[in-house]
Amino acid sequence: MISIHRQTPAWRRISSVRAVVLLSSGMIAVLAISAAMILFDLRHKELVHAQQQSLGLTRLLSEQTTRAFDGIVLMMRGVRDRMDDVYGQRLSLNSLPVSLLLKVRSAGLPQVKSIFLVDRDGFGVNSSRDDFIRQLRMQDRVFYRYFADGGPDEIFISRPEKARVDGQWTYYVGVALRDGAGRFRGVLVSAVNIDYFDSLYGSIGLDTVSQIVLLNQHGELAAGQFRGDEAMGSLFGNRSILAGLVGSPGKSAMETRLDADGARQFVAYRAVANYPFFVGVVADEAVALASWWDVARPIAFGIVMVIVFVVFTTWVFARNLARKELLELALLESAEQLRHMIESARDAIVTLDAQGRVLMANTAAAELFGISAGHAVGQRLVALLDGKIPARQLDRLARSMDRSRPEAGGEGIEALDLRRDGRTLFVELSLSAAQFRGESLLTAVFRDATERRRADQQLRDSHRQLQELSASLQRVREDERSRIARELHDELGQLLTGIRLEISWLGGRLIPEQRLLSERVVAIKEQIDQTIASVRRISSELRPLVLDDLGLVDAAHWYIDQFSERTGIEIDRHLPDSDVECDSAVATALFRILQESMTNVARHAQASRLTVRLGHDGGKWNLCVEDDGQGFVYDNGQCCGNMGLVGMRERAQMLGGHLEVESSPERGTRISVTIPGNGQPKDDDGKA
Repeated sequence: MISIHRQTPAWRRISSVRAVVLLSSGMIAVLAISAAMILFDLRHKELVHAQQQSLGLTRLLSEQTTRAFDGIVLMMRGVRDRMDDVYGQRLSLNSLPVSLLLKVRSAGLPQVKSIFLVDRDGFGVNSSRDDFIRQLRMQDRVFYRYFADGGPDEIFISRPEKARVDGQWTYYVGVALRDGAGRFRGVLVSAVNIDYFDSLYGSIGLDTVSQIVLLNQHGELAAGQFRGDEAMGSLFGNRSILAGLVGSPGKSAMETRLDADGARQFVAYRAVANYPFFVGVVADEAVALASWWDVARPIAFGIVMVIVFVVFTTWVFARNLARKELLELALLESAEQLRHMIESARDAIVTLDAQGRVLMANTAAAELFGISAGHAVGQRLVALLDGKIPARQLDRLARSMDRSRPEAGGEGIEALDLRRDGRTLFVELSLSAAQFRGESLLTAVFRDATERRRADQQLRDSHRQLQELSASLQRVREDERSRIARELHDELGQLLTGIRLEISWLGGRLIPEQRLLSERVVAIKEQIDQTIASVRRISSELRPLVLDDLGLVDAAHWYIDQFSERTGIEIDRHLPDSDVECDSAVATALFRILQESMTNVARHAQASRLTVRLGHDGGKWNLCVEDDGQGFVYDNGQCCGNMGLVGMRERAQMLGGHLEVESSPERGTRISVTIPGNGQPKDDDGKA
């Protein structure tokens, strides 16, 4: 099959294919550009529409906000006029008629929470609310300080602050009260309900608008749609844009900016006439383009489907036009590739006809037979090999070639001894048959395996030597451990016992008044006892003397008792009733494998029960250690990662035995060892 990087030049060399591809490319480009222009124009119109809606909404909301504050100011002026006339001048600020006047005036204004009066000394004296706290100190409030300090404006509007009475966010609108002589009499204050403006702005239901806010003259949030009380009073508007709107109540401005998530927003501003406020309307670009996406998706999908159809049609036409040339080119390239592959192969490859004559031979085959490739073509393979391989192998090769016809199913690998240049080469031959245009063909592959055979023999020799070295090291180590164990037990143990007796003798001669020395003697005896126990334990771990003195079965009983006492694991033992004569090397190997197996159970298995079986049958020793622990995933090919299993396997193999491991998660582990009774190691062929 021709590769893709070789197909592309062939397609380009065909003029009809080039014409079809260019035509379809032009159609696709026109469709894509037209669709992009249409969608871009629709998108621009949607954004302009959203901006115009925002600007129109600022005008409407600024007028409503102006009317809301006009109502408050007109109400306050009416109250002030009533308080400034002849009758009002005679009334005290905390009188009942004044309280009734405040209630009546504020009753029709939903944006006003309450109206209250502050006297010239800064104390609250009257209010439209029944729960008003009279004589409340207000000297520190900004609406009082402004007029008390001679503020020039008729109307004062504060920044939003939390009311001390109910804790709600509130504006305070104040006007000064004066007596007939023009002296400062007090302040009339209206507490404006910010929730009124929140409800007013929240009632707007335009899809393109995501947020409506009221800003004070400093661009800070004063009311509207925003999250959390902590945002109240924070900077929101662009102060340079807001400064340009001051004094131009009929003018609006538009700003484009990014929100905290990096999305584009359009913010429209408009000043509230006669008051230090601005209305801001925010439109998110993503929200404004929602309807555009509803239109753009089907258009884009339709264009994509048309492009896919054009591409598919072009591909079908181009493929049909180029198929013939590509197939011819692929055939030539396949033949060339096959020739290069056969020539570059290190194995000798020969193709034969039904009569066994050579149709093709590669360079490696010519070198193997010592002839030229051209000379081999047309000759029978049996004739070429006559005299170069033994006669019996030549007859077997001829029979194999007859059996390797397609209808016979083929033949396996033959081993040949090929003589060339005074040397004998070990050659592996494999035959395979095939049918080509009704004719039977046979392919013979010769592989020179001389070096591999020599390397295998060297590997077997090295493996045998390593096994012998390992066995020698094991014997030396066991002998050394036995010597050290006996010296620890006999010499060091006797010395420690003598020291204990001397200490006991010394302690028996202390007078009763030497109580402290007696206690020290007792402590030294206890330490000597612990040392003697440690020496015995170390000696037993190095080489249990019971193995040399009493034999394998008694040593196994002793170790199982020690293990059960130390670990608390219940052990079910099946050992011979009486000791059987056992070779020292076999006894040592079986005992060490038993030690390692039970140590692994204690370390890793988390088992509650252990079964040990030891028997002698048919001249072989059989040992089986099985637990009910957690088990593990055992892979014989990866067992080299567990040095304990490797050591046990090596011990068994050195004595001609073998070890088997069966384990799976949550189903326990079973280790089985079989060793011949005489403990003779196996040779390389597996025979004892």
